[in-house]
Amino acid sequence: MKKINLFIFLLFFYIPADSQKTVKINVDAAQYTGKLEPFWASQIIHPTEFLLTGWGKNFIDMITEAGAARQYIRIYNQPERAFRKDKNDRIYYDWSVFDEMAEMILTSGNKLKIVFFGMPYELALHKESVKKRPYGGLVCISPPEDYRKWEELCADFTRHVVQKYGPEEVKQWTFRCWNEPDLSGFWHKADLREYLKLYDHFAKAVKEVCPEIRIGGPALTSTGTYNKPENLEMFLDHIVKGTNHATGEKGAPIDFIAVHTYGGSGAGGGPGRQYPEVDYLIEQHIRYADMRDKYPELKDIPIHVEEWGEASGGTTGVSSKPTADIRNSQYGAAFLAAWVERHVRMQLENNRNIESFTFCSSGYETLAEYDFMGYRTLDTRNGFQKPVLNTYRILNKLDSELVSVDVDKDNHITAFATRGKDKISIIVINYQHEHPFNDGISKLISLQVKPQWEATCSVSINHWRIDNRHSNAYTVFKELGSPKLPNPMEIDAIKERMGLEILEPSKQMKGSHKINMKFYLPCNAVSLIEISKNNNPPPVREETGGKSFF
Repeated sequence: MKKINLFIFLLFFYIPADSQKTVKINVDAAQYTGKLEPFWASQIIHPTEFLLTGWGKNFIDMITEAGAARQYIRIYNQPERAFRKDKNDRIYYDWSVFDEMAEMILTSGNKLKIVFFGMPYELALHKESVKKRPYGGLVCISPPEDYRKWEELCADFTRHVVQKYGPEEVKQWTFRCWNEPDLSGFWHKADLREYLKLYDHFAKAVKEVCPEIRIGGPALTSTGTYNKPENLEMFLDHIVKGTNHATGEKGAPIDFIAVHTYGGSGAGGGPGRQYPEVDYLIEQHIRYADMRDKYPELKDIPIHVEEWGEASGGTTGVSSKPTADIRNSQYGAAFLAAWVERHVRMQLENNRNIESFTFCSSGYETLAEYDFMGYRTLDTRNGFQKPVLNTYRILNKLDSELVSVDVDKDNHITAFATRGKDKISIIVINYQHEHPFNDGISKLISLQVKPQWEATCSVSINHWRIDNRHSNAYTVFKELGSPKLPNPMEIDAIKERMGLEILEPSKQMKGSHKINMKFYLPCNAVSLIEISKNNNPPPVREETGGKSFF
């Protein structure tokens, strides 16, 4: 015991003075504050064509096991692969490849977000306008030569899925017109006025088949929209009062406004920012909600964040941008947790009707030469899972009822908590965006929890942790010398540490009106404290309700 006390004394003595300031957190589990939905738990399969490979199945298994996909998975419907002509030169579509992908997603327990993307060459106005897909494939990104044929393509797809899966199922999906039409690599000359035509005919076709299907657009680029908000404003103005290119009437139907928002640009900071920031991500959400709310007709239309991540530039790695390392380390884990906390707080304080966030791990577009290149992926070449997946595992443990949390004013420490019938879950985050290499100070946390059940109960306490030493395969990889070609023993050693790990053995505690804990939380670390009511308490050593432990 003396050795432990000496260790704690030395730890306290050698940690920088700023970290010795205690940050107090008070949780009142008896005070319900709102409902929590897993808004963070949707993913993008990118590239779509890989879904039917062994990689695709493994990826689906990984993200569902981790709780990273519990709502939606987004794919392209790839009409260029479905286009056919019969012997009489009549156009028809074979959507069987799409169906294979849809079945995989539905079997995983998720619903579909479908992007209508790709113009069959036979329908294209500019056949030379193509986008190179991963590993040599080409997709035409031209407007159609005849918009009536584009409209029929959209209608044919909609009829197919309604007939095959049923209208009640498909009404739970979302349909979106194109991807990032303000980017010349996705849409011919980034002509947004031409895109309005594409959207109008898409909307007419889908709604005529099934009016209840939810449709949206325009999903412009994150930095592009931030720098040129007039592009989104032009789209919103057209939706409300423009002349519809398909019907000639005023305006166009829409069920959600699709946006892309990232914490930074090109694996670095956003405009005028040195590093990626959760604050920048939230600022974009608020700006776009403000733009929507200028139109009374759109105030009830939700904003769907159809792509998000720590920073754009999915295949920009550490070799060209050192800050891309945030996508390897515990920084990514803290970023996700801090963003979820900020969005939860915004919902409680001033709900702006922003929902359905879809994470984009587009770093798989380029085959990685080695592990932990800094690409925007959830795992690496050899299947080493990144720390961010453990934040999804932590979030997956939460219940649906938010409870009151009060945190001392601090620039870095945030927290939120949920309750179940017999459990309280508290997430505490030390997110320091200005330290992308995780070299900031630790913080001493003093946590006080008031349970929602009677004080006579005994409880179990489990403390899960993501930091440099826990739930972090990347640290092990670096300690092994960052091997370009890890041997079987190194692979096993790295994989052994890539799951969610507990900070210390489970503790049993006698009942109390309040439960007190103290612990240090390193820079860009995440803790989950689970306090469970013991209905059948095991006969183990107990701690008093007021005891602090590390």
